[in-house]
Amino acid sequence: MNPDTDYANQPTVRRPAPTVGSSPGTRSEPDEPAGDPLASITLTPRVFAAVLFVAAMLLGLVLALVPVHVAGLDTTQQTSVSCGNTIGGVETPLLADDLGTVDDPVLATYVGTCQDAISTRLLFSWPLFVAGAIGIIWLGVVRRDEAKA
Repeated sequence: MNPDTDYANQPTVRRPAPTVGSSPGTRSEPDEPAGDPLASITLTPRVFAAVLFVAAMLLGLVLALVPVHVAGLDTTQQTSVSCGNTIGGVETPLLADDLGTVDDPVLATYVGTCQDAISTRLLFSWPLFVAGAIGIIWLGVVRRDEAKA
């Protein structure tokens, strides 16, 4: 007689593992399932929004303050001319110093080119800064739901 056949005809019953401190004859209820292990390391939606708003505001501020550069007159070398930033606008005396001795029409062309470059930078920097600032103010004003926090 094969002992495997005796076990194959009987139903399989799995009993819960005994917990620490319980005797083998007593039954204990299984512990409650543990919470989400990722909940301790993931950001809540409010904190994630705050991170995005701060990043947008800082990126907009950096883009507003970093000087804008355009290509220089010398085509044999890769040179650039500093135009200024979005806060100060085109600095014509500094632009003339960077270009050297040039005619007035060339300087006027470069001033126009610099204004176009600064206005393009302005198109991205200030909306990012303002959106980030409004978002941070919104997070400070709007009440958060304490049940979810």
